[in-house]
Amino acid sequence: MNTNFLTKTSLITAGFTLASLSLGVNPSMAQWNYAMDSSTDGHQIGGIVGSDSAFEFYGMAMMEKDGQVYIGMNSNLGLDGANSGYANDGVISYGDLFFNFTGDGLDDADGNLFAINFANRTNSGVSEAGVYQNVTGTNVAAQNSGFDHLTHHANTVNRLGDGANMADLESDDAYWQSGINGKHQVTTSIASGERVGGINMLEATALTSLGLDFAGKGGVGSETFGFSFDRSLLPSGDFIAHIFAECINDGMAMAGNLASADVDPESVPEPASILGLLAVGGVMLNRKRERHA
Repeated sequence: MNTNFLTKTSLITAGFTLASLSLGVNPSMAQWNYAMDSSTDGHQIGGIVGSDSAFEFYGMAMMEKDGQVYIGMNSNLGLDGANSGYANDGVISYGDLFFNFTGDGLDDADGNLFAINFANRTNSGVSEAGVYQNVTGTNVAAQNSGFDHLTHHANTVNRLGDGANMADLESDDAYWQSGINGKHQVTTSIASGERVGGINMLEATALTSLGLDFAGKGGVGSETFGFSFDRSLLPSGDFIAHIFAECINDGMAMAGNLASADVDPESVPEPASILGLLAVGGVMLNRKRERHA
């Protein structure tokens, strides 16, 4: 178990939850939680980075409402991926969306992850879209002419652009463990898992009707899409979620919390009672924790 990760994550999630409470917001209420990524770290062969790259990710968002979890994404990469002669199968697509509720680093949590398969023409180890539990992850960057590891990606885009990050986490955050420098180690895709339920794909117009507003947060990618699924398919508690392009040309992570379905709104502390704690825990949230009702 990675002690450094546990310490850092507990402080991050404490500040995240306390920030919600300081605004008088019940974490179980319907609101979008945004994780906005750098707009200058999507890479493409030929020295292309940023908005001109087919692999630039701008952000993802999550909302729990009426027994459903909603996920939205904004990027330049569509659900069918990008045709590429550099990939073994001619296509570089999204990896799977992973959720880690264990409190451990990504390597240590392997086998106890949740993940969602949603994109088309992927190299995922599962073929049916849906939510999976007891997931073991794998890395498919080699067959997609991708980066060796997160440091390789960061060093490359740092030379060409304004610097890399993974939305709520840095590329060298302890959470990634071997993925920081281990060749083809960071988890991009499902290797195996147990499917526990399906997902409903959502177009941009449907997400907008639910209040999603990436443009207001700086998300200007050409593709906005998402999906929803039953809240019961994921556990409650603090989590780290992440998604990569299969080539690791970009990626993003979200630190968040899914409240228990039976949270009592009356049990939420008054804002004044947590201001002292907020001053301690909130300072760890140095960027990108935004809420939008």
